[in-house]
Amino acid sequence: MQLTKETELPEKFDTLIKPWFENSMISGFWKLDDGTSLHYRYAHHQEAISIIVISSGRAESAAKYAELIYDLYQNGHSVFIHDHRGQGLSARLKENPQLGYITDFNQYVTDFKSIIGDVLVPMLYEKYTKVKQNKSSNNSGIPEQAYPPLHLLCHSMGSAIGALLVKSQPTLFSKAVFCSPMFGIPTPIPSLIATMLVRFGVIYNKLRGRKTSYFFGHTDYIPTAFYKNRLMSSQVRYDIFRKTYAQQPELQLGGATYEWIYASLVAMQEIREQASKISVPCLIVYSGADTVVANEAIEQVISDIKRCESILIPEALHELIFEKDKFRVPALTKILTYLSTP
Repeated sequence: MQLTKETELPEKFDTLIKPWFENSMISGFWKLDDGTSLHYRYAHHQEAISIIVISSGRAESAAKYAELIYDLYQNGHSVFIHDHRGQGLSARLKENPQLGYITDFNQYVTDFKSIIGDVLVPMLYEKYTKVKQNKSSNNSGIPEQAYPPLHLLCHSMGSAIGALLVKSQPTLFSKAVFCSPMFGIPTPIPSLIATMLVRFGVIYNKLRGRKTSYFFGHTDYIPTAFYKNRLMSSQVRYDIFRKTYAQQPELQLGGATYEWIYASLVAMQEIREQASKISVPCLIVYSGADTVVANEAIEQVISDIKRCESILIPEALHELIFEKDKFRVPALTKILTYLSTP
């Protein structure tokens, strides 16, 4: 298994990974029916074991996933990723592009269905499909699907989106992996009361004639110092992440609005209540020292999904796929083994 090491990453990222990401991947924008433009990237492997579709976390972008995409590709997988609406290079939704805004997580799900059906699948048909010509009795020219299985790989908020997606589209993916999934968040008060209070904030904004505002304590993008961050314990990967966002300010996203917080609480509740309806085989990988999402909620979902494997990485922080090698390697080894097994 080929995985980039922290010791080689500073030089390898600038001389190999970043140039490969920028020059070797197919990239573009897809305009949805409502006019929103989504940015996407695709790495095509000629002998792909599978096509891995990534669902990224809040405030993330395809650019942040360059190392992971490179590693997945080196291990024999094609990779497709898009920036969710309102973040990355996709269209921002408010006058202040820093506002993390959405009113319903099902909008993310609808976007996902569209970009897979309208962008990814046509690309796969173009690259993999052979048309029946003079090989069938009716000479119908019906295309044969010949591309490898689609697998879903999600992180954090992307896991909430992914769970809603596979629940509504159970045959779209052969397998799904949820990393540090946002199925619940730590709150000092019961989730039902928290949801009511945030909903009050949404209504209060409307009564004041305000279109939206940051949730209490949230601001425009501020690059948190490494020693204060709760995301990862790898300084090498954290520095690359912040450097990438400094070099491309258009990737930056600030905190969440009341609307986003409320929509996320509603989505997480739906996932916890309806996890038993998820039928696609799943792997859940989560972190022992995570303070961003609630492990109790994750473990409830693990117990409710019918076909679900899980692995806990002790002492790891939230972003497993950007963590120190001692956490990232076992996590990715489990993920790649799972996705490479029929």
